[in-house]
Amino acid sequence: MEIKTSRIIIAGGVSLLVLLSAGLGFTGLLKQGSNSTQYSSWMKNINDSTSLRDINMPGSHDTMALYSIADLAGQCQTLSLKDQLNLGVRFLDIRLKEDHNKLKAVHGFVDQRASFDYVTETIENFIKDNPSEMIIMSVKEEADPSSSDISFEDSLKQYLTSNIYYLNKELPSTLGEVRGKVILLSRYGGSSIGVPAYDGWKDSCSFVLPNDIYVQDTYKISSTSDKKDEIVKCFNEVGHSLKINFLSAYKTGGFPPSYAPSSANDINPWINTEISKYVDRGIVLYDFVTESNMNAFFKEVL
Repeated sequence: MEIKTSRIIIAGGVSLLVLLSAGLGFTGLLKQGSNSTQYSSWMKNINDSTSLRDINMPGSHDTMALYSIADLAGQCQTLSLKDQLNLGVRFLDIRLKEDHNKLKAVHGFVDQRASFDYVTETIENFIKDNPSEMIIMSVKEEADPSSSDISFEDSLKQYLTSNIYYLNKELPSTLGEVRGKVILLSRYGGSSIGVPAYDGWKDSCSFVLPNDIYVQDTYKISSTSDKKDEIVKCFNEVGHSLKINFLSAYKTGGFPPSYAPSSANDINPWINTEISKYVDRGIVLYDFVTESNMNAFFKEVL
């Protein structure tokens, strides 16, 4: 089975070997905490009859990617999973590797120091404390397995035994069907559970998946203005069952290479002012999501 390649690229002729020989190891950028629970139950006032397509929902790109290699590539967030959920994030982008029949969070080859046990326990505890909420969890097989003798999906099923997981292949029609549940979006080959999102997922462009899910995931850019154009195009898309708008990007070419932090430093402040122009926002996935992002996102919709 083909595993679609990671986005982590050491560019401009700098190799991993050179970085490590210079004494640079796997590190994380400064971790920021958040005690805010202002949006921990923001769905409680949304009617059960509301269609999923009509719910504007913030998410995080590479949700568990808190660590980088040599402070260059790999990190996409600074907040823990619990903090992100309490801030209002409801779409989780989970990237996993199978290791000895267990699953752990990775971003490409960068170990994110979190087991999938931790991920599911955090999610289940959050839903228990906030039963008004619904989460969409995208699960991607990010890297080839290590010393495992069962399939990725068989490993995955070991964790999804709670009845909070919605494993149907069709999207639910209304929030009421999945309130207090976690919708699985399956970004791995050969899936028999969850809403399928592997076949048809294209590289660095916009496309439509089965179930009429529109995705904007143009992450290879020459300038952040190019990325902003793609984000706006997605906001203006109408008529889909869901639309998923990735804010994440890195600039190709040049040296030193530009990774997620530098793009987010431009895109995140811009989106805080731009987003108020759009009533139909869909699902918006942030790099380095912050409380200010959530305040701007929810200002016009709650």
